[in-house]
Amino acid sequence: MLFGEDSLKGLKKELKSAGADMSFVKSWQKTFDKVKKGCQQMESQYTQAKTELEQVHTILKKMEASLIEMKSDVENSVHRTSLGDSAKELKKYQGHFNQEFLISKEDKEFHLTYQTILELCSKGCKEQKDVLILQSEVENILAVTEEALDKEWPSYRAMAYFYIDRTDREIFDLPHSDKVVEVNRIYENEFLTPMRQVLTKCFDEQKVNDTLEVDVWN
Repeated sequence: MLFGEDSLKGLKKELKSAGADMSFVKSWQKTFDKVKKGCQQMESQYTQAKTELEQVHTILKKMEASLIEMKSDVENSVHRTSLGDSAKELKKYQGHFNQEFLISKEDKEFHLTYQTILELCSKGCKEQKDVLILQSEVENILAVTEEALDKEWPSYRAMAYFYIDRTDREIFDLPHSDKVVEVNRIYENEFLTPMRQVLTKCFDEQKVNDTLEVDVWN
């Protein structure tokens, strides 16, 4: 059985004829509509957030290069100007890339380091010790940013289902890989499996297993 929008109406008639619990089917369809809409939103949000975090990474690398040069020539106006311009760009992107499976808004250490970099830049790097402190902070946040850009996240469908009635706080304390597993598990167990069970009871099991995941979003 297919779950594309054109076939859902017909499927409901077949399920009703087969004796399925139609209150469950109607409830599932409402959730299906929410997940489908949320899936598009998740994809848009994460695509945009990753693009902006990539921009931040580029800015941080430029800032790092300026700081390396400044260690041997603190008073060089070219490097100081470059550093100031980079800081302005960082401020523009601050908070724009917060997504749980990229950079969590609950990651206080990351956001504190980000703010510290901006504050250090505003004070200026007048001595080598200032340059070294700022360079250390930039290197720290660069490492986190690079790691974040390599992260995988759950399917957009799974995230859309998860966020219908859950929040980031429910998974923030988990290691990243466990967050991914948990969100995918919830989607599978709470959304797909119950409908599979209904379909299996009403129709051929092999057909159900072959088509539900593949065609539900067509």
